[in-house]
Order: sequence, then structure tokens, then C-alpha cells
Amino acid sequence: MSKRIRSEEGLLSIEACVSVTIFIFLMLFLYGFFVVFETRNAIGHAVLSTTNSLAIDKVENTGLGKSGTYIQLFYKGIYGDLNETSNGFLDISEWYDKSVTAAELQEEIKSRFCAYLAGGDTTTIDKVLKKYHVVDGVEGLDFSKSKVSGDKIYVVVHYKIEYEYKVFNWDSLELEQSACSRIWK
Repeated sequence: MSKRIRSEEGLLSIEACVSVTIFIFLMLFLYGFFVVFETRNAIGHAVLSTTNSLAIDKVENTGLGKSGTYIQLFYKGIYGDLNETSNGFLDISEWYDKSVTAAELQEEIKSRFCAYLAGGDTTTIDKVLKKYHVVDGVEGLDFSKSKVSGDKIYVVVHYKIEYEYKVFNWDSLELEQSACSRIWK
């Protein structure tokens, strides 16, 4: 009888090793999934905020910011001087003008996107993107599909996320997120 108990004790150790290994891989997979989930949510929110912000630029620049009315005082009280756009949330450039090139539009979108993703501190944008495992940081963000069509602006960002734990030779996950908003007139 004592021989049988000893052999079962060894079996219990093997079962524990297998189940703990499976449990650890499951936890690592869930952690990687949550990193991807958090990244998609943060970038999706930044894309939507960028789109909405760009959509009201025409009204802000022509109606509020340069009009000289009492609204301008209120506007300056909240956002400060329009010529100081260091936070990235505002810009007095008229990117919505028909003479603006696609490259200029993409740069405006990228700077506004980085401001919203980094909370206005664009000096830390690479740290934020590294936290989210975005491949190549700011240079890995591709806004080439973004466009203005009629009275709508489409902001599209294409990027790659590195997996936290590489399994089965999977290097990265390619993602694309977009938002559309009607330009205010």
C-alpha cells in the first residue's frame, strides 16, 4: 500500500508542473491581449478626438478666434493666445483650405493626434507609444489614407503593435483605425 501512495505523489508533481505551465501561458496570453485592447482603445480615442478637433477648426479660426467679438475673449480665456500652439490641440493654420497638400494635411493630423494621445505633452509621445508597443514610435504611424472629401474629414491611422510575448513566430499585429466627422462651417 505504501508503494502505491509514493507513486501517486510523483504523479501529482507531474500534474502540478503541467497545469502550472498551462496557467502561466494563459496568463501571459491574457496580459498580451489586454495590452492590445488598451492600445486600440487609446489610439481609437485619440483618432476620434483628432477628427472632431479638426472638424471645428474652420469655425474656431474664422468665427471665434479672429472675429474680435466677445466670444474671442472667452475663447482666449480657455485656450490662450492662438499664436501659441505649443500644446498641439489648436492651430491657426488653415489646413481645410483647398490649396493645402495631402502631406501638409497628414502633418497637421499627426501633430494633433500626438497631442491627444500624449495628453498635450508631445515631448513624451515616444514614451507613450513605447508603452503601447507601437512599432517605430511616431514614425510607425501612417496617416496616408486620411483625407478631406467634400465637407467631411476622414482620419485613418495604420500602425503595428509588437506582441508582448512572441509565440509561434508572430512578430507584430497590423491595425488600422478610422473616424469621420463633418467639418463645421
